[in-house]
Amino acid sequence: MSDIMLNNTQEVVVISRRNERRKRREQQRRKRRKKIAIIFISIFLLISLLYSSIVFVDLPYISTLRDIYIETAMTTADHKWLATYFFPKSLIDRVMNKKISNLDVVAVTEIKYDEEDKNINKANDDILNQKGLKVGDLDYAGNKIVVNDIEQGIIISEVKGNTFNGRIALIDDPGRVFVGVTDRKGVSGRFILDYLKMYNAVLGVNASGFNDPNGHGSGGSIVGLTYSNGEKWGNYTPVYGTIAFDKENRLIVGGIKDWDKYNIRDGAQFSPALISEGKKLLKGSAGWGLQPRTVIGQRADGVVMFLVIDGRQPGHSIGATMEDCANVLLSYGAVTAGACDGGSSSIMAYDGKIMTKCSSPSKVGRLLPNAFLVKRK
Repeated sequence: MSDIMLNNTQEVVVISRRNERRKRREQQRRKRRKKIAIIFISIFLLISLLYSSIVFVDLPYISTLRDIYIETAMTTADHKWLATYFFPKSLIDRVMNKKISNLDVVAVTEIKYDEEDKNINKANDDILNQKGLKVGDLDYAGNKIVVNDIEQGIIISEVKGNTFNGRIALIDDPGRVFVGVTDRKGVSGRFILDYLKMYNAVLGVNASGFNDPNGHGSGGSIVGLTYSNGEKWGNYTPVYGTIAFDKENRLIVGGIKDWDKYNIRDGAQFSPALISEGKKLLKGSAGWGLQPRTVIGQRADGVVMFLVIDGRQPGHSIGATMEDCANVLLSYGAVTAGACDGGSSSIMAYDGKIMTKCSSPSKVGRLLPNAFLVKRK
């Protein structure tokens, strides 16, 4: 009998210990769950606070970064969701309403000729001072020269900023700059290297925008008006300004509706105008965000500048604001400048080679409706 009682007592003790262990484990689980809940609630509250601060608080530094983010997303063809998913429409509209196109501006380069020699671009001129330069030297703006083509009157240098890398080309004679257009109008554009071959050009950059549904446009449907040696294609759109050369080889940018009035020989439509009479027309991102860029500028002596900025490639180049581009061109003495289409279309080619890193998946860039080109001598 005593043995039975002893066994029962032992069983009770064992069961009691098991129950105590279960209780301790359950208490530990509850503590862990409570800690996890506190952590998640804290994270949620922190994210909510940060989100509210970013969206609703207009502290200068925060609002500037927020606005650039929204502008960058909303000026892409197929990544607008990066803004619309996170920000209310009212905020997006407020930010994008600040976008500057400078359609009320008309800027024309007043080329200053040498009083002793009205022909500023004779074959034996060295207007770019190329004969004393070599690849690897710094140009007059302090940037490294990667091409010094004395025969063709072209210098190409690399340009760098806090958020961007790119190339700038200087062309000695504005009379050699023209627009080439695709031979497949309404069907598809051509790659930039194709344009060099088609027109026997030594240098080229992209020009006009084009219909680009979901980022898969073929480049055959141009947006706006373009002239190629006076030949018209497309229709003028009041949405964009003009970037063109007249018959006196002057760069003209801004809101020009009547191209014939300005004697346009070659041109395209895009925005904004960046520089007039040697002064910037905008500051910061101006509603255009950080993007790949293509910009055309001209010095007072007629020298033309092609600037192409790479972008959308972290570790190499994120992109540039419109003011960044204006600052680069001003450092080279530009008195007039305007933007061409940017984004994944931005590209520069020289002598059969791609000189920039296009953000398009294709190494040779996108199909383009037209291009600003430079004739071979």
